[in-house]
Amino acid sequence: MINVMIDLETYSTRPTAAIASIGAVKFEDDQIIDTFYCTIDPVTCRAAGLHFEKSTLEWWQKQSKEARAALLKDNLPLEEALTNFEAWYGAKSLPTWGNGAGFDNVIMENAYFVLDRKRPWLPWEDRCYRTMKNIVNIPIDKREGVYHNALDDALTQTKHLMKILGS
Repeated sequence: MINVMIDLETYSTRPTAAIASIGAVKFEDDQIIDTFYCTIDPVTCRAAGLHFEKSTLEWWQKQSKEARAALLKDNLPLEEALTNFEAWYGAKSLPTWGNGAGFDNVIMENAYFVLDRKRPWLPWEDRCYRTMKNIVNIPIDKREGVYHNALDDALTQTKHLMKILGS
C-alpha cells in the first residue's frame, strides 16, 4: 500500500501555523516512489489568517544559512501550493504520516480549512511517525540533506519509518 510522509517547516508551533514549506514523500514497502517540495509566500499565509510566532521566527534566525535560504526560493501563494500538493497527492486517500500527532497533518488540515477546502486524505488515514519511532526505538541509520529543509526531513523520516515497518 502506498503511504505519504509530510514534513512542514512553519513560522509557528500552533495548529494554525503559517507554513513556510511542504516536503512530502510517497513510498511503498521499502521503495520511495515520488517526492513533492514547495515553499510558500508568507504574505499569503498572513492574508489567510495563519499564525506567526515571535519565538519561532527567532528560532529560524539560528538555523543554517542553507535552511533559511531554501525558504526564500520560488515561493508560491498558499492556495497554489495546496493545489499543487493535491495534484501530486492524487484523488485517493492514503495513509498520511506526519512528525507529531498534533503538528504536520493538523497544520496542513488547518491551511485547507482556512481556504475553505478539504485536505486530500480522510481522517482515519492520519498517522504519527513520532509516536512510531518512540515506541519501536530503532535508530536512524544516517541523516541526509539539510536539517529543517522540509523535503530532506521528509526523506529522512520516510527511510527511518520504512526501516521500522520492515523490522
